[in-house]
Amino acid sequence: MQNRIIARISMAAFFIFLSGAVFPYSDQTTTERILKENNRFIEFINVSVTNFAENKKEDFLSAYGKHFNADVAYLQSDYRRAFKRVYASQEEMEKLYREMVKDHYLEDSKAILDRLAPRIIRSKNARARLYLTLGYRDRTVSWVHYTVGDASNPKLHSYKIYKFEDAIKMARRAKRYAFLALFESQTTEMKFKIYNQLCRNERAAGNLFFNRYADLNEEDYIRELGKSYMERQEEDAAAAKTGEAGKEGTFEKSVEKRVRFRNETKTARYLLNGEYEKAEDIMRQYVDDFNFKLINATFDLLATSEGELPQGDRVDFESYKVHLMDNYARLSKDSMLDGLIGQVKVEDDIEKGADTEHDETGKEDGTSDESVKEDE
Repeated sequence: MQNRIIARISMAAFFIFLSGAVFPYSDQTTTERILKENNRFIEFINVSVTNFAENKKEDFLSAYGKHFNADVAYLQSDYRRAFKRVYASQEEMEKLYREMVKDHYLEDSKAILDRLAPRIIRSKNARARLYLTLGYRDRTVSWVHYTVGDASNPKLHSYKIYKFEDAIKMARRAKRYAFLALFESQTTEMKFKIYNQLCRNERAAGNLFFNRYADLNEEDYIRELGKSYMERQEEDAAAAKTGEAGKEGTFEKSVEKRVRFRNETKTARYLLNGEYEKAEDIMRQYVDDFNFKLINATFDLLATSEGELPQGDRVDFESYKVHLMDNYARLSKDSMLDGLIGQVKVEDDIEKGADTEHDETGKEDGTSDESVKEDE
């Protein structure tokens, strides 16, 4: 009997030891996961705040400061405090996400679609009308995501942020469709000029493709189109002797150069005949981020002709470039997050013993342990 009691006590002690080893590991892995998730939230909203909301700098600093201190607490193996700081950071970031969606993405996407719609509809181009329809559809879907997130449980901050993130993505796509519709609504002659502007931009960036056709008048364009590969090689060799040769062919293999020459000829014929979809299929092989660069070239060209229109009909295409950058999750200026990194401070240096007080009350920033667990 005594042996059985001893055995049971030993078994109980073993399980107590085992549970003590398991629970900290579970806390660590959970905290590590939500830290990575929250870091992604911060990186995502950083693009939006940098591009559109300079006035939200203090709000962003406050949310990032809590995340930073959660990271510090994690490194100190204080997983309980780290978890609480992440939850507090998400509470503030959820408000920031909501304001960005409502005040910028939903409003701006509708304003852009409505502003460009008359031009697009007037063009009677089927592809342009389709893109416009898709733009309005995605803007509606963005509103649905925003509504779902806004109506969700107030304690489920991470879920609300996910829904607001989906709303931002759909609003961005709505604006992308609007800009593509703008390009498709242009006349055949204007599209030819836009492609020429695209090739000029690529030439300035060091891309060799289609350089020999950029900025040529119609007569020279047709003459260049009729040249064979050997004739072009002879001209390049003669230019090299006189010191007038450009960058073309400098670091390019002969086979690659021959293939590029053939594809340039095909593309030139397609553009001359107005078969832009066929030309696009070839150009995508040589031009990275083709849609982004095509829309940017469209803005560059249309911006020069807006001065001829009445004041009420003009569109500020230069301002649309910020939206274009944001649509592809790119920064239009220096990252706001990079500027905030030097401003955050470790909490222990500011408020000594703050966590002890939180542990005694069981609350932090108006949230209880139960609410934290419910969010998780």
